[in-house]
Amino acid sequence: MQYLFPALKSIPRNMLTLLRMIFIDCAVPIVFIVIVAVVAQTLGAFMGIILTGEKLGPVVSKRGASVTVGVVAYSAMLAACLIRLQPIKQSIRSPRSMIAALTIGGLWLVMKFAAVQGRSYVGLDLSLSAILVTVDICLTAPIVEELFWRGYLWARLQARGYGDGLVTICTALLFAAAHTPDNFILFTHYLMMGLSFSLIRYFSGGIGLPIFFHAAMNFIVIRHIGV
Repeated sequence: MQYLFPALKSIPRNMLTLLRMIFIDCAVPIVFIVIVAVVAQTLGAFMGIILTGEKLGPVVSKRGASVTVGVVAYSAMLAACLIRLQPIKQSIRSPRSMIAALTIGGLWLVMKFAAVQGRSYVGLDLSLSAILVTVDICLTAPIVEELFWRGYLWARLQARGYGDGLVTICTALLFAAAHTPDNFILFTHYLMMGLSFSLIRYFSGGIGLPIFFHAAMNFIVIRHIGV
């Protein structure tokens, strides 16, 4: 009981700190992401219209729009990460801590496997448009998103003196919100995803493992829903 009451009393203070982190310390990155998303989606829509006009078919047009969004958004995010490239580095962690990171990542992949059980695999599409979307989802997205959320933003918040626990929660919340879920269940899914990758980042001391597990998760998903 001697530890319970101090912990409960700290909840309101931590909530206020999280709000300050999100709306003050992360205000510039949030505005940046919003602008990038609007520009990328607009250019993606134009590309879809152009490809449709070229009579390339709805599937190819959709893929072209998706790749355009990814190229624009991830290029801008990668440029932002280069500003704080030095703080985004691997720190030394104990074997026990690395095992914890691998365990969290492994459990998350097992959960994803369980979620798609019973669904048939989508046939392998080797067309250029499908390959480009697959590379975008399984390679570019994990690398750039982890560089931004668990690299650039993580370093930005640490530089302002926030503890690892608050940084973990804040980056997970913003990661979930950035994926614009349209219902609470979907938001919870992205929040759990963000928390998993942030915990892997914390225990592993870098973004290498978060990138790996993010890529593996995306591959599992597209093998069942296609591109």
